[in-house]
Amino acid sequence: MTPVKIVIADDHALFREGLKRILSLEKNVFVVGEASQGDEVIKVVERTKPDVLLLDLKMPKGDLVQTLLDLSEKSPATRVLILTAFSEEENILNAAKGGARGYILKGVSSATLLQAIKTVQTGGVWIDKETPTAEIFEEIVRTQSAKSNEPANEVVATLTKREMEILRLVAEGLSNDEIGKRIFISEKTVKTHLTNIFDKLHVNNRFKAALHLMNWPGGQKSPSTAAGQGKGKRKNEAVR
Repeated sequence: MTPVKIVIADDHALFREGLKRILSLEKNVFVVGEASQGDEVIKVVERTKPDVLLLDLKMPKGDLVQTLLDLSEKSPATRVLILTAFSEEENILNAAKGGARGYILKGVSSATLLQAIKTVQTGGVWIDKETPTAEIFEEIVRTQSAKSNEPANEVVATLTKREMEILRLVAEGLSNDEIGKRIFISEKTVKTHLTNIFDKLHVNNRFKAALHLMNWPGGQKSPSTAAGQGKGKRKNEAVR
């Protein structure tokens, strides 16, 4: 295993101590720092520059998404692996949207944890395949990773004003019929626009198309209008 520096962020001292002992058994794994509260995480990471941050989902004096966003700015090379006891869909997807590369539950074996650390360290994505939201988590992480990909932004820029309007409504979770009623066009016309959108974005379903809004500078605001930002609801279905 390639040498890896790790920071453990968890509010339970006993858990941190046990985790350090487990990781110390691996000759190429080095725990270089700890944080017991959310507001300590950024400071510890900036000081130690770890390869991987093992981050608990819920810590005192901390907000998960804000912590992840701060990390992406302060220490972009650090990969984040969420290590938690919480498995709710909202938590998992928030972690992915914030920039975490992996999500693993505290009940796993030490061998599984080490494999997850290795996967995340080398740029991969880790989540238990049996987790109901695993596929969506992976899709969001890969899309987030492409945020700095200028060609992707250029592709979005090819969408017309009407196509961007429809894409935002898709991101809100509206059906074709609902979109048509909202912007006063027929459902058949909505389907035609969606087909064109899919072709331009090189995707094959609504969910993947909506994720492209994450790559657009400024979030879900289009270059042609600042109105009607999407609410983040997902509907993974094709044109029909």
